[in-house]
Amino acid sequence: MKWLKRVAAGLAAFVLLVVAAFFIFTRHVPFEIPAEQRPPPALLHDEGGVSVKYLGVSGYEISDGTTTILLDPTPTRPPPSALLTGPLEPDEAYGAQKCPKADFILVNHTHFDHALDVPAIALRTKAKVIGSVSTVNLALSRGVPAERTQVVKAGDQVTLGTFTIDVRGSRHTDIAGISQPMSGVVPPDAGKLWFWQFTIDETLAYRLEAKGTSIWFHPTSTFAKGEVGEPGAATLIVGVTGEKQTRVKVDGLLAEAKPKRVLPTHYDNFFQPMQKGLAEMPGFDLEGPRKVFLEANPMLTWITLDYDQVIYLPPD
Repeated sequence: MKWLKRVAAGLAAFVLLVVAAFFIFTRHVPFEIPAEQRPPPALLHDEGGVSVKYLGVSGYEISDGTTTILLDPTPTRPPPSALLTGPLEPDEAYGAQKCPKADFILVNHTHFDHALDVPAIALRTKAKVIGSVSTVNLALSRGVPAERTQVVKAGDQVTLGTFTIDVRGSRHTDIAGISQPMSGVVPPDAGKLWFWQFTIDETLAYRLEAKGTSIWFHPTSTFAKGEVGEPGAATLIVGVTGEKQTRVKVDGLLAEAKPKRVLPTHYDNFFQPMQKGLAEMPGFDLEGPRKVFLEANPMLTWITLDYDQVIYLPPD
């Protein structure tokens, strides 16, 4: 039985090392956005265009003054200890502070860092939840009425208030060699969920247009030919962490999306509370993908937003 004790002790030591490494990896290191990446002054004043506010991770509030759409609103940041010890719950009070209103909520995929707060925000604001079956089921399981949900798929076009939305399919970044990590469908009667139970069935991209202003929301760092396609958009919100931004991939994405400006997203350390302020993911440097995008098209405007920062996009 001594060998069992040695094995148990070895496993315990391994787990402690993993936990220690996890906490070190997810430590908070404040990040100040370099001057050359900040929004140009012309976009900081409301001239009646479409507003874009950054909510952290890949979360945004988009509004034309009539209709307000939230993209992946995720103000709750469970600490590493919560990911290791139990089911996740949204901080509803903080969600109300960060997302006070919404008419519609669009979700890229149903991992917790994209969807944890979605049902609570929808219940409070009476917003309609739009996304994959897994996204809709998550909302239904938390009491969002079925009539305030809508399943969409790649190729769909829907009208949401004053916005026209085109839906495209995308792919989640591989994690540890696993394609579509934590894949599956959240059941419509799901109870409390640990982080790995926020499963994904599809990963979706969205093109939003209102008042002559267009935005492509493509928050994953992957890209394959045909994922965006026609029509293009003046503003591209694109994920930059997870999979390296190569020149071949960036050239293909820019050729299809045809943006004038790029907003990098999913670059912040979502293992730390927003209250601590902005921090990049450990080991990541936004300057790397920025150089690749500007080499591909020197005429692009690259804009990195801070938490709660708002810009106003003019017509295309």
